[in-house]
Amino acid sequence: MDVSGIANDLAEVMARQLRLRSGTLAAVTARAGRRLPRHLRAEAETIIEAEANAAHPKFAHRVDARAVKKADRVLRDFLAKQDPKAERIAAVLDRLAVIVFIPFVIVLVAFLVALRQGYFD
Repeated sequence: MDVSGIANDLAEVMARQLRLRSGTLAAVTARAGRRLPRHLRAEAETIIEAEANAAHPKFAHRVDARAVKKADRVLRDFLAKQDPKAERIAAVLDRLAVIVFIPFVIVLVAFLVALRQGYFD
């Protein structure tokens, strides 16, 4: 089983789907932050540890192939559900909402001050 190939491929998919810079699986997982839930971070750590063990001649027999395949499947299922385009649109709409909300509050406060001072009697 080629654990380093699985890790590299998973790192590319994760970087693309979560809109991160690519690199090793450990680096991409660290950059993912809160975008990657804790239980999935543990699955990624399983693959990272297996990759490190597979690279060492004396520890190569410690690699649990089933755990690596399960972790790979779970992470790929999660990443398949992610939609980078929808996240980009949501970020733009969030910024637009802030830009619209601030002037609305300023105009509302100015109106209430004018109303309290008797300009609209």
